[in-house]
Amino acid sequence: MLLFQEGKIRNLTIKNRIALAPMGQPADIDGGFTQSNIDYLVERAKGGVGLIITGCTVCSDEYEPRPCNMHNNFHQNDRLGTLADQVHMYGSKLCLQLSPGIGRMNFIDPFTPPYSSSPVPSYAFPDLICREMPAEGIKKLVKAMGYSAQLAMRAGVDMVQVHAYGGYLIDQFTSAYWNKRSDEYGGSFENRTRFLREIIEEIRKMCGNKFPISVKLTIDSVDGPERPLEEGLAVAKMLDEMDVDLLHVGRGAYNCRWRMVSSVYQEPGFDIEAVKQIKNIVKNMPVMVHGKLDGYNIAEKALAENAADFVAIGHGLLADPHWANKIKDNRLDEIIPCIGCGECHYNAMNGKILSCAVTPTTGYEKEYALTPATENKRILVIGGGPGGMKAAITAAQRGFQVTLWEKNTYLGGEMTVAGAPRFKKDVASHVEYLVRQIYKHAIDLKLGFNGGIEDVIKFNPDFVVVATGAEPIVIKVPGYDKAHVTLAEDVLLHKKNIGNQVVVVGGGLVGCETAVELAMQGHDVTIIEMMDGILKTASHFVANDQNLRYLVQQSGLKILSSAKLTEILDDAILYEKDGQQQKVSCDSVVFAVGFRSNQDLYNQIKNAGFEAVVIGDNVQPGKILDAIHQGYHSIRVL
Repeated sequence: MLLFQEGKIRNLTIKNRIALAPMGQPADIDGGFTQSNIDYLVERAKGGVGLIITGCTVCSDEYEPRPCNMHNNFHQNDRLGTLADQVHMYGSKLCLQLSPGIGRMNFIDPFTPPYSSSPVPSYAFPDLICREMPAEGIKKLVKAMGYSAQLAMRAGVDMVQVHAYGGYLIDQFTSAYWNKRSDEYGGSFENRTRFLREIIEEIRKMCGNKFPISVKLTIDSVDGPERPLEEGLAVAKMLDEMDVDLLHVGRGAYNCRWRMVSSVYQEPGFDIEAVKQIKNIVKNMPVMVHGKLDGYNIAEKALAENAADFVAIGHGLLADPHWANKIKDNRLDEIIPCIGCGECHYNAMNGKILSCAVTPTTGYEKEYALTPATENKRILVIGGGPGGMKAAITAAQRGFQVTLWEKNTYLGGEMTVAGAPRFKKDVASHVEYLVRQIYKHAIDLKLGFNGGIEDVIKFNPDFVVVATGAEPIVIKVPGYDKAHVTLAEDVLLHKKNIGNQVVVVGGGLVGCETAVELAMQGHDVTIIEMMDGILKTASHFVANDQNLRYLVQQSGLKILSSAKLTEILDDAILYEKDGQQQKVSCDSVVFAVGFRSNQDLYNQIKNAGFEAVVIGDNVQPGKILDAIHQGYHSIRVL
């Protein structure tokens, strides 16, 4: 496989073509790497990744509060050196991603106008107009970047990557859209790229010509005005002529974040075709591409088609740190699939430790590791959704005796429903993975068994995990029980036939996904939503939100917001909007208005004297992350 051929970056030999894409984590109090940071990165090296790229690390906090890691002090080299040494133990190389700052993309200080290339609006806080970075400040940051790179080299880091990507500070200088300066750092292409060129030259000066330098670059902003493709290609050509050693390319901007950070709704390898244009321009430096390449066949194809020389995997390596080794060893069924939920990025942007919905140990590699069971307990798990399956698998991994009851004749619960739309194959893949794990382990599985309290008493378990999920809500307006009225889950699982004209009641996450899927099937679909817009109750990452809204827009379905359903007729629905009664013709009505927990069985089990926990939607309707993490930890701490 091309993935496992050695690669060269200047004088640096990489054992394969696989890199961990840069993704940040909360830093130590001085900005340095924490032990958790180290454990997280080293685990990916242990898992077979050839090149480990750290998350963004700034070189200074003089002009903005530190948003992430920072490396500007000799006394931070002890932890960075430990990281380098441990990464090297597994034959991997370490690259420190360096940045002079995030500029107008400041998201942590709503009170202080950030510095940028020009007085442009701050992204997160548009009322703040950025301060123009003074020329002497630019010079200081150039020097700081060189010093940080030298510190990293002295610590044993193999390469640095200059972060000129994603709308952050360097990108604000190179972009004609944001850079309105009239001095030597603005105006012409040469002036706008001067900041980037001087940084590269300073790193060369401080580290010598043998130390590899990578640049991460946005080649275009796709749907936004920030970076036309021709500008991005010109920057790439300039970097090639400067003898930069590796170009890491991506696309997108914050107004179309899903073009930058992959979501569940995107096709694998969505940037490959665009990045081929880079390969037609650069002549000397190897190119690395990212963008949902954790399907090994997609990553292999990118290399085979000469779209890239290296592939960077991000979310896929959060879900499975041993992705590379499993591919190399042909253990493909053991790969833990990423579900594209974006919870990793969502939590990080909220200041929490980088985490993964489907792999609870991500970011807590040592803290949350499993230990063998010290007692031979009989564990009963009731409910075969994601939380129940994870609890059962974890219990079996620890060595307990495990029984799993599921009322349906299939496993997966609401996760099976979530993975049913054609654009959510990632979720369906993870359900299939969990089911394989159930059958792999010594778990006594009973499908089609709706066990009650009498069954629990008869079984007499030592510990019970109640994961029976939540019940869909139906708004009991007149006509709610008509034959052509159904639930979203029955539609997505093809349990109910649907007419041509469909009204979906509810514009939340499930309602929008159901509506898009039906529209893609050719149905005439209308969403009716009481709130003043769709996805108002969805708490998910902005890339997923933008991508789903794009699908809604492209599908051509109709949206009735601030509208209250009042009655369901045989051939229409009645609704109230702005005090007026109105009507929409339809031959099918689909409810997608949420779920309601029912803890009756859990309470009965507790009252019968059994030790038990309740997890997932049975606690409160929520996310896949909640169910899987609760299932894992309920057994881990037992």
